[in-house]
Amino acid sequence: MNKTYRNFLLLFIIITMILLFFLNKYNKIIEQNQTDILVSNKIKIVENELLHQKNQALSLSILFSQNQNIVTFLEKNDQKKLKVELVKLLSNIKNYTSIYNIQVQVHTKELEVFVRSWEDEDLGLSLKEFRKGLVKVKETEEPFVSNELGKRFNIKAISPIFDKDKEYIGSIEVIIDYSDLKNRLKYMGIEIIPLLEKKYLKIAQYHKENQLLHEYVVLKEEYDKNFFHILQENKNYISNEFFYYEIKNKIVTQIPLGNMDLESIGKLMIYFDKNEQDYKYLPRYEYLGEINSKSDSKNSNTKQKKEIIIK
Repeated sequence: MNKTYRNFLLLFIIITMILLFFLNKYNKIIEQNQTDILVSNKIKIVENELLHQKNQALSLSILFSQNQNIVTFLEKNDQKKLKVELVKLLSNIKNYTSIYNIQVQVHTKELEVFVRSWEDEDLGLSLKEFRKGLVKVKETEEPFVSNELGKRFNIKAISPIFDKDKEYIGSIEVIIDYSDLKNRLKYMGIEIIPLLEKKYLKIAQYHKENQLLHEYVVLKEEYDKNFFHILQENKNYISNEFFYYEIKNKIVTQIPLGNMDLESIGKLMIYFDKNEQDYKYLPRYEYLGEINSKSDSKNSNTKQKKEIIIK
């Protein structure tokens, strides 16, 4: 083999290695971009489903606030009949839909507990000191929904109740936890674990006995044990230092769970298979309702549009 041939062969090998290096680098960039898009789409699915839960709670809250029996029993201070009415309404919802995780609470205009669908404790308890959503609804006389911190941290949709003279007499609250969201997302190949910063347990006393995970408390008793173990062994996965983390073809990411002040006080941890085919169908949920405020005394026939606030 002459020297010219050897040099040519060496040059060919060097060029081939350079091309393979850049091809491999390019493929990794393409794969990274594809993963970024996949994670973004999965997060969008979770956000849309969470928004759907809020819209669902808000719709029920508005409907219940206009139920004439509820209005009448609140006016007449008849707790027993109002409790029966709420139980009947929730029973119908459970019988004819797949919604099971709903609770309802009615408050007086002084923001005291009047009736609860799930228990008879704390009746007459004042909530104005730690339930900002209730205060907001009383002040604005408009429906409001958010992730709100109380004895529990969950979705709370609150609507004002008016008497026949359009005077504010109290409010009604539809409460939904994260179990339906978890089940819907599981069907789409997504596991979630909702977390609340444990420093808020002094308020969220209902969760005091729940499982702890580093500086957080798990809001649901049922969760994917493998996902929990991964988070337990990798504390940094709960941080938001990176957009997502990969572990054995699995993706771990998150979205913040904030309160009505837009302050993040928890996280919704998200976990799915990287190799699972992405869902091309992305459901879109929109609330298109209108709410009429109290009519002005001088223009009783004029209806005003009011903004429905979702946070």
